[in-house]
Amino acid sequence: MQFITADDHPLFRRGIQDTLSQHFENASISQVGSVTELLALLKTGIKPDLLCLDLHLPGANGLIGLAVISETYPKLPILMVSGHDDKNVVHKALTLGATGFLPKSSTKEAMVSAIKALLQGDRWVATDMQEQLLCESDKETKARIASLTSKQLTVLTMVGEGLYNKEIASKLEVADATVRAHLTEIFKKLNVNNRTQAVIFFNRLQVEDPYADDI
Repeated sequence: MQFITADDHPLFRRGIQDTLSQHFENASISQVGSVTELLALLKTGIKPDLLCLDLHLPGANGLIGLAVISETYPKLPILMVSGHDDKNVVHKALTLGATGFLPKSSTKEAMVSAIKALLQGDRWVATDMQEQLLCESDKETKARIASLTSKQLTVLTMVGEGLYNKEIASKLEVADATVRAHLTEIFKKLNVNNRTQAVIFFNRLQVEDPYADDI
């Protein structure tokens, strides 16, 4: 396994290194103390399995550094490590590309659990943060849905059912251009880029009817 720890505090970097060495046999661990050093290391062609990134790393400019790194290296799992555990900060970090968020006050066991989850392709946040983030996500989803007009909700439902634009236009007795206009507004309000993402958003809100087979 190949890891990078990016933190400007040598003692904390050493602590992460010791934890990784104890739990991941023959792990190769690189250490950097700034965003400039981190980007220079990544440009060498190194292909780490995981990046442990300090939220307040010098040169990061808040979460801008995270956004740049996750956009440039989209397949790189990033465990954001910070003494700052405000739920809004955590939510923003996960939105901007972090695949996990670990408070610096966490135990070594929690760190190992987080790292193993990210290496398996999962996302990870501390247990006491999960409910808060879920509520924040629910509020955001509700706000997006509430911004849709009744006609846009109808079109979204039909898209979720797999209907094409012409089929939707026929059922609603409107022109194809009208359906396309509705979709443009739907994409904008849901903050998605295309039909596929809109369907994924729609499917997230579906709940299976336990009595469906009885009908």
